[in-house]
Amino acid sequence: MNPVFLKRFLIVLYAAGLIGMHLPVTAALFTSLVPLTLWFTAFICVVYFPKPSFQAYLFLAIVAVSAWFLEVQGVRTGKIFGVYSYGKTLGFQVLKVPLTIGLNWLVLLLATSALVEEWNIAGKISKAAIGAGLMTALDFLIEPVAVHFDFWTWAGVQVPAQNFIAWWMASFFFHLAYQNTPFPAKSSLFRLIAALQFLFFLGHWLLLQINS
Repeated sequence: MNPVFLKRFLIVLYAAGLIGMHLPVTAALFTSLVPLTLWFTAFICVVYFPKPSFQAYLFLAIVAVSAWFLEVQGVRTGKIFGVYSYGKTLGFQVLKVPLTIGLNWLVLLLATSALVEEWNIAGKISKAAIGAGLMTALDFLIEPVAVHFDFWTWAGVQVPAQNFIAWWMASFFFHLAYQNTPFPAKSSLFRLIAALQFLFFLGHWLLLQINS
């Protein structure tokens, strides 16, 4: 697929999802398409990975499975992120955790890593810390949207601070592991995906504030 066309398609896809999920006539349809959008974005990240190799794809698979397993333990124990449970919006679940969650962690890792690489930050630990910070900042935007659209729900009224601390720590671990491979690289496509993720959830947050 032509890279320029692909980027334009992603912009249209995320813009349509943002608007469609807030229109009463199309809200149910576009909300049901969220898992497909996540799968498609992950597919694009794998197909257009800057340094393809068997080792790279094995690493990406390990990240996705590890992130999913972390969420399984989080849901089961309530001691990692806090007490929460997943709704039906994110699709098929195994052990009460949608399979899309592992893919989402992978997409966010690759997207935020591409931003960090573009900034030419020195040191693997510094890159991992900033990458984790970007992922945690995004989670601040995701949380109210996720609860509204039944991605997941929390036992309490507010999202516990524990969640954001755990998010940063887990993100730091994944980023540091990624930095210790030869795979990190600059990618305008992955930077676009990072921008779309931030704008998508920021747009949802603003629309929820307007409609509340």
